[in-house]
Amino acid sequence: MKKRRKEKIGKTPSQKICRYSATSRAGGSILGEEEQLQLLDEPLALPPPVNGDSAHRYRKNGAREKVLGAVYTPPRVAAALTRWAVRVRTDVVLDPSCGEGVFLSAARTRLADLGARKPQCIGVDIDAETAALAGAVGADFFAWARTSPKLDVIVGNPPFIRSHLFPEASRTLAFPALERLGLHPSRLMSTWAPFLAISCGLLTPSGRIAMVIPEELLAVGYAKELREFLLRSFRRVIVCFPDANIFPEVQQAVVLLMCDNQPGVPAGLLTIDYSDLEEGNHTALQSAPLWKWNQKWSHLFLSPCERRCLNDWWTVLNWQPFNEYGRVEVGIVTGDNDYFILRQRETERFPHRHLVPIITSARDLRGIQFGAEDFRQVVSEDRPAFLLSIHEPRQMLGAAEQEYLNMGERRKVSTRYKCRVREPWYAVPSVWEPNAVLLRQAGDMSRVVHLAKKCAATDTIHRVTWNQPSCGRRHAASFLNTWTLLASELTGRSYGGGVLELMPGEANQLPLPEPVKALDEIFDAVDERVRSRDFFAAIETVDGVVLPKHMMRQERSALREILDKLIQRRKMKNLRDSVRKD
Repeated sequence: MKKRRKEKIGKTPSQKICRYSATSRAGGSILGEEEQLQLLDEPLALPPPVNGDSAHRYRKNGAREKVLGAVYTPPRVAAALTRWAVRVRTDVVLDPSCGEGVFLSAARTRLADLGARKPQCIGVDIDAETAALAGAVGADFFAWARTSPKLDVIVGNPPFIRSHLFPEASRTLAFPALERLGLHPSRLMSTWAPFLAISCGLLTPSGRIAMVIPEELLAVGYAKELREFLLRSFRRVIVCFPDANIFPEVQQAVVLLMCDNQPGVPAGLLTIDYSDLEEGNHTALQSAPLWKWNQKWSHLFLSPCERRCLNDWWTVLNWQPFNEYGRVEVGIVTGDNDYFILRQRETERFPHRHLVPIITSARDLRGIQFGAEDFRQVVSEDRPAFLLSIHEPRQMLGAAEQEYLNMGERRKVSTRYKCRVREPWYAVPSVWEPNAVLLRQAGDMSRVVHLAKKCAATDTIHRVTWNQPSCGRRHAASFLNTWTLLASELTGRSYGGGVLELMPGEANQLPLPEPVKALDEIFDAVDERVRSRDFFAAIETVDGVVLPKHMMRQERSALREILDKLIQRRKMKNLRDSVRKD
């Protein structure tokens, strides 16, 4: 894996530190989130902390650790959040991961402005040396919180450490605390999630919390229960998107989250513009009620007008979910694609019965159909295209297979996790040919591809089985409409590199139009336009068949503009990352 550069926001050394690392993949699935990730991802062997110091797991940059970059909160952001959160001079304020103290400094200033002679500010940081410099407590917050009194205000920027680098000692402390709050902790959680939840549990009934939180709060599967917890625990949950130039070097997008139980004001999920937050216009809130058809908070990416438009049309269209027509499942997990998936020149020594044509990459899927000519092109480019599928006992195999298996054992393929947990190690499970495939990750937009050439597919692509395979071409064409693609953008998640990732559980809930006969008539034209990368022309062609006739042209254009906005939004994240790396 590539090492991550250290990343800093702001310029001054006094600014608040929060350790950053990208989160592990997440999302709903047929098997459930935990099982889905176990199927797709091989467990990582974690090295022990350097010199036994758990603080190193948060910030150490060494050969035995993943690089965890330091992410700083600009003082202006800390000040804006603290002005909202701290209301009276007697407020007791906590920063549970204070770093070098930018939030503590902002809180002391705010309390002094309110007339406090001895501001009551508490900071906690796992790094004892840093804590000492900030006048804070050097401790693991999850241990410290067990005996903490109730607090009036909690502010901060919790560590963004991905799940497999979450120190086990800290996790052991955090998970029981989450359970006491009525939550069901997942090992997929990054550290910010328990920091946020446990901090909420430390507030007085009239307390306020204001934090810098990864944008993934709005969309990832493991945060679903946390989102529900926030709405259940507070009258108001306010989300603010900071201006792009405020956090110019952070590869992971963030939001500013503010929660309280203030009576007599609009309640529920709300948004506020950053300019209003920074200027103290705290009443300039906009309601953002949840959609019944999307339990994520990704609708916050849209304007209030756009949200109303989509929610109104959802009721009118009333399309059936994907799983009414078929089923999306993960592809084949081999355990070692380089070993089990062969180029044509490598297949000559094996019997035909042990070779299964297979798709290994979305780049091989150029249109909405994958046929014999497409497969021949993959083979002609000398790309891996055949799965070695052997299930017979070792003693029944020929010399070529025996020799290849011996070579795999010498290369330690047999000891890889997915291989060593199956018997025999070389028998790749779940090998079957789907009716179609769905892009698991898409750079431009999601797509279903009809398999005219029967192939298996690796777990880089999802497999699709239709209830009526005779309608497969119609379904593949119908998927490429504005409405289904909008739902894809809003129910999936923006993965690294600006791509959209859909997990099977999300894909199975996407709305699909009826597979009407007219879709057969446009199939070839749509396929040609996708191959030419003219995606919006393809979408317009499909829209003309599947969208209701009473939807006016202006309304169709408005929906496509929203789709384009969402696509460009995640692509801009990729562009910003590329500029930073340069």
